[in-house]
Amino acid sequence: MHIIDQKLQDLACPVSLFVPICGLIGRTRLTQALKGDFALGRNLEEKLVALLEEMIELKRVSLIAPDWADTENIREQLNARRRIRQVAEYDEDKVRELLLNGTV
Repeated sequence: MHIIDQKLQDLACPVSLFVPICGLIGRTRLTQALKGDFALGRNLEEKLVALLEEMIELKRVSLIAPDWADTENIREQLNARRRIRQVAEYDEDKVRELLLNGTV
């Protein structure tokens, strides 16, 4: 079984809902790739797996299961989580700089 297919099954998210969430590949192409009829490029496959990992984390921290059919909301939540991670990484760099150099 393809890793993308396995992660989609773990999430209980059908391909038809994943495609608009990811916005990186069409439904037909992804379905062909999951059947083995079409090879995804390594870069695209890595992006899809990374997005699925984000969705798994979103599901894990949510009080109620995410509604994958609400694609706009899911995309917005994933984007917000990415921005929060970026800010946290930036803040860590500034704190480290302050501790090492005494200036920001």
